[in-house]
Amino acid sequence: MLNIYCWRCGTGIDEHQILGLGQFDPNIGKYKGKGFIAFNCPKCNKTRYQIIESRYLLVHYKANSQFNEMNKEMIDIDQVIDFYKSLEEIDTVESFLKKCSVSAEIDGIMDKPILQPIDVYRIYNKLNSSNLQRLMILTLNKDNYILSWDFRGEGLNYPISYEPKVIFQTAFLLEEKTSVIIAQNISDFSEPSQRDILLTKRLIKAGKVLDIDFLDHIVIKEDGYYSFDQLNYI
Repeated sequence: MLNIYCWRCGTGIDEHQILGLGQFDPNIGKYKGKGFIAFNCPKCNKTRYQIIESRYLLVHYKANSQFNEMNKEMIDIDQVIDFYKSLEEIDTVESFLKKCSVSAEIDGIMDKPILQPIDVYRIYNKLNSSNLQRLMILTLNKDNYILSWDFRGEGLNYPISYEPKVIFQTAFLLEEKTSVIIAQNISDFSEPSQRDILLTKRLIKAGKVLDIDFLDHIVIKEDGYYSFDQLNYI
């Protein structure tokens, strides 16, 4: 069976959590001809979608005929309401195009590897549209492509934490080789404190124990960024 993971938290998806399968029109759109699989993430408690190659669809259809149609009873009505609310915000052609542009930018992020700190700086500013203090945790695959991202901090349900079990949570759940980068926005940051350095070195050691590479700790400022890796603290 094709291994499916939640792109948000990295949780592995079992067959009974798969809601349905489908295929995009072969002549229309960015994903033309490709298939998709819808599933309910048991950890996020949200309905997610993953694009898959169409050749996998036939295998799933033959082995699991009950997935031929979406099980509508398993879709959370709250998610439908949230989606409707987001549609209400689109009241002009300009706002629709802006919404599409933002989505396209985020899709583009997933298609490029993280090669240097400035890539993280740009991603952080695209994904975190507020000025609230937040920590972003990026989980990457062996080729440095983003597998998932997670935000913690002000305005969210999860406070900022540098505990290894929090930073490496998603990476630890995945079977493949992974690495982690963290980034946070601090407006009055001038240089790393001794506490910041020790905290970062602790994460490096914890990552080695878990066989997860801790690649960088980046501080986002209004006019740029600081990379602990470029400052030779990693």
